[in-house]
Amino acid sequence: MEKTSRSGCRVTAVVVTYNRKELLVECLQALLAQTVFDTGAGCELEILVVDNASTDGTASSLSPLLEREPRIHYMLLEENLGGAGGFCAGMKRAVEEGCDYVWIMDDDTIPKPQALEKLLEVVNILEESREENRRAGFGFLSSEVLWTDGTPCRMNRQHFPAVSGDRQKELQAGFGIRPVDQATFVSLLFPADVIAEMGLPVREYFIWGDDKEYTLRLAAAYPCYYVPESVVVHKMGQNTGSNITFDNIGRISRYFYAYRNDLATAKRRGLKDILIYFAAFGLNMARILIKSPDHKRARLAVMWKGMLAGVRFSPGVEFAERNQRYDKGDII
Repeated sequence: MEKTSRSGCRVTAVVVTYNRKELLVECLQALLAQTVFDTGAGCELEILVVDNASTDGTASSLSPLLEREPRIHYMLLEENLGGAGGFCAGMKRAVEEGCDYVWIMDDDTIPKPQALEKLLEVVNILEESREENRRAGFGFLSSEVLWTDGTPCRMNRQHFPAVSGDRQKELQAGFGIRPVDQATFVSLLFPADVIAEMGLPVREYFIWGDDKEYTLRLAAAYPCYYVPESVVVHKMGQNTGSNITFDNIGRISRYFYAYRNDLATAKRRGLKDILIYFAAFGLNMARILIKSPDHKRARLAVMWKGMLAGVRFSPGVEFAERNQRYDKGDII
């Protein structure tokens, strides 16, 4: 791909953190080392750290970095709002402060040096050809997410719909990018105008499923693309996905949010998705009964508790307003 970058744009990287100060510092150092600053394109990158009320001394660990690096801003939340609440708060602030693009990730995401540069190259291509009645040429761009050994990260699998239309075929053949309609909050780039139009992630989801709902929401209104040349490393402890059938019993309670939130998302999208949800629900019950090595009753109980909560769980969508003012270190 020809090396170009979005000229004169302002990008805010939103990093949500909770009790992982060492990984957070590594993430911030990788963001500060992005090669886009060496291209002469005039791109500005600001970094917003959203701290979900960490208790491990994150604030004190960041103090020296904040003092010497004016591009890093720190937002301390009064309580842990989960990934969903953290991204909602951070993206809201970024959009309201007037950035052009918002780049989001967890604190254990380590972008390769060219990650942002490669995303902005694709931004140039898409913005040049966008329709006049559209706020932007795309809804989001996603990166290639690898684990620490260089293999694809299983937790961050993306969904690629069939390529349709001459334009999508041209983009895939010429630039290697593919349409995507579902991705995780591990290196996604959004136009701020799209966030302002489509709303923020649903903060009430707390954890799990917030990225699925949000990317599906945007992909229903805008073309979205996977950019394989933009690479990040997700430094998870193990390269495993989420599976209630086999997961450690100590993590099972978290699946409440998955089953509750996925039903809420299905209800937003219509009957087809509701039927798919309940078909998968029945299949997962059968897998637990047949294959789960232990605590079958506890696993089933969490599923049912989440599903029943999801029947009545219908949170609204919050929107950002442009041109608000914040201080560098806010407590929200």
